[in-house]
Amino acid sequence: MAVINLIAQEQQLRRVAERKTRLMGLGWVLIAALIGAGWAGLLLYASALTMQRARVEEQMVKLRPTVQQLRQFQAELGALQPLVETLQNARKDTGRWQQLFQHFSQHTPNGCFLTGAELGKRADPKKPLEITLKGVAENQQLVGEFMLRLNQHPELEQVRLDYSQERTLTEQQSAVEFQVTAQIKGTAQTQPQNQEGTQGGGQ
Repeated sequence: MAVINLIAQEQQLRRVAERKTRLMGLGWVLIAALIGAGWAGLLLYASALTMQRARVEEQMVKLRPTVQQLRQFQAELGALQPLVETLQNARKDTGRWQQLFQHFSQHTPNGCFLTGAELGKRADPKKPLEITLKGVAENQQLVGEFMLRLNQHPELEQVRLDYSQERTLTEQQSAVEFQVTAQIKGTAQTQPQNQEGTQGGGQ
């Protein structure tokens, strides 16, 4: 009759079971450690976010007066914008008149003298401004030459002679009094169309 050693087999099975139990316990410990490390990382991240938010809020509190001052400056700038545009237009017009009169002083023929200049008023704002020049010349030919030179200026157009008449200065000398008018380019006012009027007229 064969003898089976059950005690040794039980001991071996017990050792295998204990080994599996230890491995499972170690696995659970590792899982718990990983979970703990994850929670610690999340807590640290949340703490860092909280600190960063606190710093941002502190900076916002510090910058709030600056932002309010900036808004106030923007409002003041918006209120001053029409004045700035007026000054810019005035500077532009001043430069235009300076160039015009510099042209008059440099291109008036010898023997022709300007005695006055007047910026004419206009009844229709859609038409350009006119400048009227009065002067005295030695003869009619110089008046024509002066008008020709005015026509060559890029800011002037439609130069016309208003009148010219000869005046006796002495028994041996005479002169021609004249008046010339020219339109100044780019001075006609462009008015936007009234949309309500346009729509009303279409109905």
